[in-house]
Amino acid sequence: MKRKIQFFIICIFITNLCFGQEELPLNNPLYDNQIYHFGFTIGVSNSKFQINYNSDFITQNDFDQILSKHSPGFNVGIIMDLKIGKNTNLRLTPSFNFTDQKLYFTQNYIQTVKPENNTGISNFELPLYLKYRSDRINNGRAYLLLGGNFMLDMSATETLSLAQEIEFYKTNYSIDIGFGIDVYFAFFKLSPEIKYSYGLKNMLKDQNNEYNNLISNLATRAILISLTFE
Repeated sequence: MKRKIQFFIICIFITNLCFGQEELPLNNPLYDNQIYHFGFTIGVSNSKFQINYNSDFITQNDFDQILSKHSPGFNVGIIMDLKIGKNTNLRLTPSFNFTDQKLYFTQNYIQTVKPENNTGISNFELPLYLKYRSDRINNGRAYLLLGGNFMLDMSATETLSLAQEIEFYKTNYSIDIGFGIDVYFAFFKLSPEIKYSYGLKNMLKDQNNEYNNLISNLATRAILISLTFE
């Protein structure tokens, strides 16, 4: 939470610098005339599962809780941006997100971790966004992002296929929404950005065992804070 507050303070500070009332010399004034451009992004993520319990969870006595803890991650990718209107762009951002996915089954304060030998995942992500930008004021402009994201777990999982009580699907898809600030410099554009990802797919593979039968739906939720360089 402290890092998020610091991030927003930085955003407000940058906004005040960029959106001041005093007219300033424009950095890179012809940048937005480009039909397409490229860039890259780096960021940190925080993700977890949204758990919906099955009716069997109410009647059983084996576990007090089933938890999903927030898992930090690291994201890196490239940006392919196409201008389709004065203030509207279409953006494709192929990227890799390195994070973790685990469930914690708790009984008498003792936790059992499932999957047992899951050491992390490497998601290849293919988000497609519609980017709507405000008019440029001096050397800054705000923007909104809305779109969808397809994810594929590329991590080595040969060991996970061996008699696991809990298994997750390798693919996922989500609806993403976000906002950011474009800050223009002499030779490039820097954008602090924050996005929220709402997973649509039930990630839990259907298996008939004491762990799997307690959960009816398992969907991802994530926040990504990043910097883009274009």
